[in-house]
Amino acid sequence: MRLKNLLAYLHERFPVVNMALFAILFLTVYAVARATQPAAALAVGWREALGMGATISFFFRLRVFDEIKDYAADTEHFPQRVLQTGRVTLGQLRVLAGAGLGLEALWSGLMGGTVLLAWGLAVGYSLLMRYEFFRPAWLRPRLVLYAGLHLLIMPLIIGWLWSAYAAPPLLTRPLVLLALLALLGGLAFEIARKIKLPAAERPGVDSYSRTLGYGGAVAAVLAVLLAGVGVQSYLLRLLHTSAWPFWLLGGLYAATLLAYLRSLTHPGPKILKVAELLVSLFMLTSYLALLVEVGRQGL
Repeated sequence: MRLKNLLAYLHERFPVVNMALFAILFLTVYAVARATQPAAALAVGWREALGMGATISFFFRLRVFDEIKDYAADTEHFPQRVLQTGRVTLGQLRVLAGAGLGLEALWSGLMGGTVLLAWGLAVGYSLLMRYEFFRPAWLRPRLVLYAGLHLLIMPLIIGWLWSAYAAPPLLTRPLVLLALLALLGGLAFEIARKIKLPAAERPGVDSYSRTLGYGGAVAAVLAVLLAGVGVQSYLLRLLHTSAWPFWLLGGLYAATLLAYLRSLTHPGPKILKVAELLVSLFMLTSYLALLVEVGRQGL
């Protein structure tokens, strides 16, 4: 596999911005877990660097699983993609995903038996996702249920990372809130990226606007984001943070609300793309606000 082809694939299907988001997710879980312990210092060293790599690897393997599951459909509907044109092959992606699996196992083992067990649970659930819970023909047409079952991987990933740094008992309110925040953020992004204008709907390509209706899909993403605001606010209050994250997240939600309302009254691809980007920014800001505030308190 040529490096330029791999870079082209990553740019198309697993870009650097995604890797950065997953690294920030790791750091956020690490920081909040440490903040729940009295006098625990924040110190990012080689173990944390390895943990960031393991987190990115886990999400990359989920991408590879999707490529395997959707290969035939993507070849029909997106023949121009790097994978579909043969510049990168499924076999090569499997090798990379397998190498990443080794990295995850190494880091988990270094962090202790509980972490290794939590990782094993997350990997096991991801394999159920890979085989679509052994009911692909029944599950695929039910897009909302399909997405919900797949997004349950997020709390398991959060639990895996949390177990590496939190003190017993592991099941605490901050963990539950972080898991909910990750779940809701992932769901909002999933809905937002699959809202299409009626003229842009394509046979054989799933979308929430087709399943829920255009207005219904917009209402769904706004409702999920609002639930995320509530969870985030509760977690911020629990951590005794400053007021600025509340104002920032409130402002972002208001901007996203206005963008989607505009997309209802004056539908068009540009305003819909702006709304989708705001959802992504909202998810990123949710993690960064926690990371910055916990880091500030730890100084």
